[in-house]
Amino acid sequence: MAKMKEKPPEEGAPAWMATFSDLMNLLLCFFVLLFASSTMDAGKIQKIAASFNNSSFSIINNGTLSLLSGEMMSSGVTMIPDIQQMMREAGKNVEGEEGDYVDGATVSDASLLTDEELRNEMDKRGEEESEEIYDEVVEMTESYDIEEYVTIDYNAQYVQLDLNGAVLFDSGSVEIKPDAKIFMQKIARVLTKYKYNIIEIEGHTDNVPMNTAKYADNRELSTGRARSVYEFITSEEHFIDENIKIAGYGESRPIASNATAEGRARNRRVCIKIYNEQNSNN
Repeated sequence: MAKMKEKPPEEGAPAWMATFSDLMNLLLCFFVLLFASSTMDAGKIQKIAASFNNSSFSIINNGTLSLLSGEMMSSGVTMIPDIQQMMREAGKNVEGEEGDYVDGATVSDASLLTDEELRNEMDKRGEEESEEIYDEVVEMTESYDIEEYVTIDYNAQYVQLDLNGAVLFDSGSVEIKPDAKIFMQKIARVLTKYKYNIIEIEGHTDNVPMNTAKYADNRELSTGRARSVYEFITSEEHFIDENIKIAGYGESRPIASNATAEGRARNRRVCIKIYNEQNSNN
């Protein structure tokens, strides 16, 4: 009996594979459409917007990705000339119709936030950060029982501690008084909590002329006092040296009238500014 001839194998992929490939392509298109039609998180958009300012600023700490004069640069290669256009495009994907408000900003196809709104948002966030630091510093000074020797205030950039110069120094001297050292130890403990923030130490004097063999004028005296405070606190607690700045302004920045003894006493001071996180990263 003659053998039946075997059918030659069909060329190409099996028919079921073509159907399966079509199905996968359709599923891929379906999920791409879902993603494209999804909305962006409004809170994230606000955080991106809040990291901007007018001159130079960074989205990622330490300037890994920075925006400078309206241009986006990463390692000096990639440049997008119109950052406002980028923000407008982002604003189109924020959930809400034209005229709606998202976190205080009007949502429209034209723009999410104007330059003024960006500045206002930054100031608002900065003030909230400063207020939080202010509350913590007040609580610590009260717990250390030194609140009567420190005047504390804050703004959108920093929290300021004013230390009475008469408590810290003798007239014409930059040496911290022995009986003021316990007070300064407590100040150092307060400040070390914010060692990752920028801290500025400023010396100030009244307008009574200073002309001694050691200090030629009030600016030199005030600089020496700021340096003494810096050296003392860094000897007491651990700080990041690159985060601390010192300056002496002499009589150039009075906070009271030098016409009275009381006013001159207020002007003889050391100011310590603790910058909030937003302004420490700028």
